[in-house]
Amino acid sequence: MLFRVLPLIALFGIACAPPSAGAEPRNKPAKGKAQPTTHTKTPNLAGASISSATATRVKKIWEAAAGGSGRAVALSSKLGRVAFVSRESIELFDLATGKSIASVNKCRDAVHAGAAFIGGDLVVVCEKSVFSFDAKKLTPKTPPSLNTSRVTAASIVGTRLVIGHRDGVIRIYALDAPATAPTEIRIPGPPIDVKSLALTRDGKRLAAAWVQGSIWWWDISKPSESHDLVRHESESDALAFNDDGSLLAEEGSQNETTLWALTPSSSEKAKVRNGNWVKRIAFTRDGKWLVRGGSDGLELAEIGGPKRVALDTRSPVEDLALDELGSSLAAVDRDGRLTVWAVR
Repeated sequence: MLFRVLPLIALFGIACAPPSAGAEPRNKPAKGKAQPTTHTKTPNLAGASISSATATRVKKIWEAAAGGSGRAVALSSKLGRVAFVSRESIELFDLATGKSIASVNKCRDAVHAGAAFIGGDLVVVCEKSVFSFDAKKLTPKTPPSLNTSRVTAASIVGTRLVIGHRDGVIRIYALDAPATAPTEIRIPGPPIDVKSLALTRDGKRLAAAWVQGSIWWWDISKPSESHDLVRHESESDALAFNDDGSLLAEEGSQNETTLWALTPSSSEKAKVRNGNWVKRIAFTRDGKWLVRGGSDGLELAEIGGPKRVALDTRSPVEDLALDELGSSLAAVDRDGRLTVWAVR
């Protein structure tokens, strides 16, 4: 059975429909121009976590047409901020009201999924550098230093910045200890672009997908020992670990997200159907549902069953982010739209 939640639906209403039915017509914003934010009222976002018990009650809180095309998004309920990152600009929004606070045009060629709030700062990864800003008004701060090799993929977990460099080395930078040399992990074979990265919350395991379809993982304590996971005919755009690091989700198979238990003889645990492609995956905090953004838009998908909650199908989603407690969700799409969701 298909569960579908339409944007701004009444809190008691869940409509069962095909993924394409009922979608709002696209209203593509002018590139580079901020459009009015729409929201119903100032919400209390300190609610329940998105989980198996609340998945069908996730509602859109507000929407903003920031312009351009979304590349990355960051969300912090603690700071009350949401950051929209396009290829060349960064815009900061107030989480409670959807009001635009500040914007800068510092970044050139922002890296997909390369944005996060760390402490009181916003960190944004671009192809040749990393930028750091105060999270209140985007005041520039001293950025961390990176290796000079071009950035091809990024992941930020806690205070760890994981970068796939064009020289074939993955480097893990400690943002809370900038003087510390990064941990280096070399991709097997000749130097080539890393497509996507994932690090466990405790920083003990890393997974990487290569542009030619291979996926590997490592125990960080043994960086020279790579483990082959799977080889796909096409590249994998999205990798994600669950909260305790026991499962890895990856979308390299055609129209499927595969979940793996990582051991020396890694085993497949589940498959969850998806659209043509997925750009970003996250687990809900209870580990029972996936949040996915991709060709089908933004959705929630049950891992152990057939349920699927389609949140927004108007445009392909490039990135998504959950807040510190997994209770608020933000997504950016290719039409420059930023949406924020929470359990209601």
